[in-house]
Amino acid sequence: MTDTRTQILEKSYQALRLHGFQGTRADKVILDLGITKGALYHYFPSKLDLGYAIVDELIMPRYTRLWLSLDQFEGNPADGIIAQLRYLISMSSEEEVRLGCPLNNLMQEMAPLDQGFQQRLQHIVNVQREAIGSALKRGQQAGQIRQEIETDPSAIFILSSLEGSYSIAKALQQREIFETSLQTLIQFVQALKT
Repeated sequence: MTDTRTQILEKSYQALRLHGFQGTRADKVILDLGITKGALYHYFPSKLDLGYAIVDELIMPRYTRLWLSLDQFEGNPADGIIAQLRYLISMSSEEEVRLGCPLNNLMQEMAPLDQGFQQRLQHIVNVQREAIGSALKRGQQAGQIRQEIETDPSAIFILSSLEGSYSIAKALQQREIFETSLQTLIQFVQALKT
């Protein structure tokens, strides 16, 4: 059985996926879970505290783990990046596309409005960027990635293309757009190989 704090986090994350952070209502979460307002505020004194916990405990591990795993990838790091992109294609259902990427949604909604969100989201992006950039550098050192490639801008481009693909597919409500866009990104990554 999951503890009350975890239930609050998970239910609030689901609400955030549907309504955004600003549209998430604590009273609805309380009602859905059958808990008291006191129980919610015992764990999360404010809505911002709850939002920060969702980013720190749910979103950050999910989004950084994917790219940090490149550190253990054996072989050409471009193949590791491509494997992660293919994984994201396979995991992105029609519903995922309809709702959009949780990280991207929060970056669009909350980064301009709240420094606590902005710092947390920036940290996630920096971890992802550094993981991809480091993988590409290792590939250059091993003679697997073209030497003329600038690794950090390439890492940013990969992440920007990924998040942009989520946004465009969400706006058009078409999973095929997401998949086609990521297939094109895969071709870019493939072209980084020697």
